[in-house]
Amino acid sequence: MHILRIGLRSAGLILFALGWSSFGVIRESTVTFLAEDGLVVTADQYVSAPDHPYILLFHEQGSSRGEFQKIARRLCNMNYNCLAVDVRNGESWNFVSNETAKLCRESRCPVTHSDIELDMLAAIRYATQESSQPVILFGSGANGSLCLKIATEQEQVKAVIALSPGEYFLPSIHIEDAIRGLTKPAFITSSQTEIPYVSRLASGIDARYLTLFEPQLGEGGRGTSALTEENVHNSEYWFALLLFFKVLV
Repeated sequence: MHILRIGLRSAGLILFALGWSSFGVIRESTVTFLAEDGLVVTADQYVSAPDHPYILLFHEQGSSRGEFQKIARRLCNMNYNCLAVDVRNGESWNFVSNETAKLCRESRCPVTHSDIELDMLAAIRYATQESSQPVILFGSGANGSLCLKIATEQEQVKAVIALSPGEYFLPSIHIEDAIRGLTKPAFITSSQTEIPYVSRLASGIDARYLTLFEPQLGEGGRGTSALTEENVHNSEYWFALLLFFKVLV
């Protein structure tokens, strides 16, 4: 396992990481597609260039695609397109309603981990139709855990990023067992308090592929909050992600 500890006290590195956040021209639209059980899934699509590969963004449980409004644009500046997906185990975030969850409630559709995965698999199908390149999964909390599981199972997935994953679906599924033997690049991070827990969760992943980032400048943040202004030291997380993405090129 590669435990990544980056000292960002260097002013040069901090300026580099912050300067990298400037926004380019990105075309944004809202799209829909069908999950296998017929549920309409809503997503915000951010396109930096038609030939760029996709990062699929999956919000925390109880949230919505609005969780990624700023994060998606920043990721697009790394020569990716992004698809921020409303998954059925959500509500709203940043004044953005989770349209998939709303339809799910209206139709009383099930919301087990297997049903949530249907939404995520539908997003993979949509993105691979838009681009012939493999996708990267990027998830927070409970849905970060499912990103790790799906990355283990789906050949269309090139790499996976999980922020504060955990055993959110016990006893129906044990994530630690489900992701054992993952042989794709995986970036896992959390707050300092969570690091021992997520380290155990990822203990079965092939050490050659695992990057575990531990924040050094403070407690850090849980889930996507680690990447926002809510975490005053968010630049160290961004720089760690930048290094991870450079390895994937």
